[in-house]
Amino acid sequence: MKRFIVLALATCMILSVAAGASAAEFKASGSMWAGFDYINTDGSDDDTNNFIQRMDTQVDIIASENLSGTVLFRIEQTWGQANENVGAGSGGAIGADGVNVSTLRAYIDFLVPSTEIRVRAGIQGLGLPGAVTASGVLDNDVAAIVASQSFDNVAVTAFFARPYDSDGTDDATMDLFGGIVAADLGVATVSPYFMFANVTDKVDADGEIFEDNMYWVGASLEAAPVENLALAFDGVFGKENGKDGGFAIAGKAAYTTSMMVPAIVGWYASGNDDDGEGRMPSIDDDDFSMTTLVGAGAMGPDSDNIFGSALGKWGLGLQLEELTFIEKLSHTVRITYIQGTNEDSDSISSWGEDDRATEIDVASVYSIYDNLDLLVDFAYAVTDFDAGSAKDVDNVFKAAALIQYNF
Repeated sequence: MKRFIVLALATCMILSVAAGASAAEFKASGSMWAGFDYINTDGSDDDTNNFIQRMDTQVDIIASENLSGTVLFRIEQTWGQANENVGAGSGGAIGADGVNVSTLRAYIDFLVPSTEIRVRAGIQGLGLPGAVTASGVLDNDVAAIVASQSFDNVAVTAFFARPYDSDGTDDATMDLFGGIVAADLGVATVSPYFMFANVTDKVDADGEIFEDNMYWVGASLEAAPVENLALAFDGVFGKENGKDGGFAIAGKAAYTTSMMVPAIVGWYASGNDDDGEGRMPSIDDDDFSMTTLVGAGAMGPDSDNIFGSALGKWGLGLQLEELTFIEKLSHTVRITYIQGTNEDSDSISSWGEDDRATEIDVASVYSIYDNLDLLVDFAYAVTDFDAGSAKDVDNVFKAAALIQYNF
């Protein structure tokens, strides 16, 4: 009898756990794409010719409107490449076996009881405000705790993030602390923010050495002063302790018509002087993209950041967005003049004051079905590099095409 009672209790516990688990709603979303990417850099041996495919799958486990969990996985292969069948891009060689699943996000999202404070904890997408384009300081997946609350027309967000830890592969620990306020003023939305980085010893972030603490202060502005006219502005100043500070500003004016959205876009980001200081420090600047080749601005499948980020450069461009002549087919056309702001030339991604380029981009999207798109992306730049490793580069050409299924 005693064994029977113990078995019955254990069965009830298992059934209760199963019942609790089944109460959660599982929702899957994501995208799958396969595409071809060609990059030709004149005067260089770095031309690429790749077929790449990727699948991003996000699963939301929703207990209620107050509690949920999210995971986002990626599977990616570069056709013909094995890479020892481990890591991103592997498993594309004959046989097609590879351990190539990466975890992009994994977090818990909940509402603090008896409050309107929402908390998200775990690996998540975190970005400082950007109205013209993504932030040139931070816009990436990172381990973080974010708390936010709205008050009428004002939303307040505070966060802590740890992008680097000395127990891992990096030399030191970096902790980020920040706050964002978004105020809806009717015809305009203003989003001031700040972020502080506590650095222990030094950190190597994508080739950039951070030796001391840093801070950033900035603001984004979006306004619609008259019908069909949209204005956007971004401005940020950042400084590492013991070094000269730097800044970046960007602006955009766009007017919506029945056939297209013409726009003027410009930016200026300070560069390093002869002592190697003056460019704004950045945790992640790839998404500060102003063209296809400046930053990670390509539609895909492989942007490569040919000209680096928009930091250390300035530019002015004309754009025609949402250009439509045929149903289900739209285009974006851009022509942009770009010049470096660093004292000295270094490479094709780090420009001096005498390095310049004129870039033409054409990106097209054709909607085959509601959830299936054909994307074609072209970019051509005529360059004039004064010195450094890119002196012999006269032009750069990029072409890409991919099929994308969103679900």
